Amino acid sequence: MAVETQVPQTGREVANANNTNATANSLREFRRCALALREVLYRDTPLNETEFLYLDNHFKVLEMAYLRWKRKHCTA
Repeated sequence: MAVETQVPQTGREVANANNTNATANSLREFRRCALALREVLYRDTPLNETEFLYLDNHFKVLEMAYLRWKRKHCTA
């Protein structure tokens, strides 16, 4: 019969686990918001100028962040 011993996690392992959970939670929240935005855009109702600029600016910020991350992490 095998006996399992539990080794306490190091601070780094705990931080990595917390970071993984935070990333997963953020991605789930992003998915939820993206689906809600898709529904708004599918309704095809016009946006006022302020709403359009708000949406356009956020898409640009998101694109810049994604492209920066992609350059750093995707070597292909």
